[in-house]
Amino acid sequence: MKMTDACSRAFQGLVVLGALLLFAPFNLWCQTTSDKRPDTILLVDGTPIHLVLMDDLQGKQLTVKQTVHFKVREDLVVDSRPIVKTGADAFGHIEGVSKSGLFGKSGKLFVQFDYVESIAGMKIPLRGGAGVSGGKGGALTWESAMWYGPNANLPVGTMINAYVDKDQRIPVP
Repeated sequence: MKMTDACSRAFQGLVVLGALLLFAPFNLWCQTTSDKRPDTILLVDGTPIHLVLMDDLQGKQLTVKQTVHFKVREDLVVDSRPIVKTGADAFGHIEGVSKSGLFGKSGKLFVQFDYVESIAGMKIPLRGGAGVSGGKGGALTWESAMWYGPNANLPVGTMINAYVDKDQRIPVP
């Protein structure tokens, strides 16, 4: 009986050793592929991104869907890891524009944010926008009834905040 127990244990040991050798390549493959995957960070919905307008937007010269260029004015850092650097490009478009009209009607302009580029080159979708009106047309008299109201303008250097649209998994180099 003692001989059969020893043989049984030896057989069990060989089975375990065979299983380890069988799954060793798979284990090594899993380790090498996980090392190749970049780290990711969760960027939460609504995280503010501070932008500066780089285009001079004059209401009377704009068209709907025209691209608008911004630059990031402050690093975006999450868990002490940089996601977006100062000076990174961000883009938006003209969502709506109405030119000034007769009787002192003011022009209106609305810019919608699209995305910002991360350090890893990923486009992070943004939400939010900026709207501006041309201001008050002043008192309406019979002499000014045929005058046009002020146009809506956004000058270069205007500081605007955009917000991350939905939770995003961002690769970090």
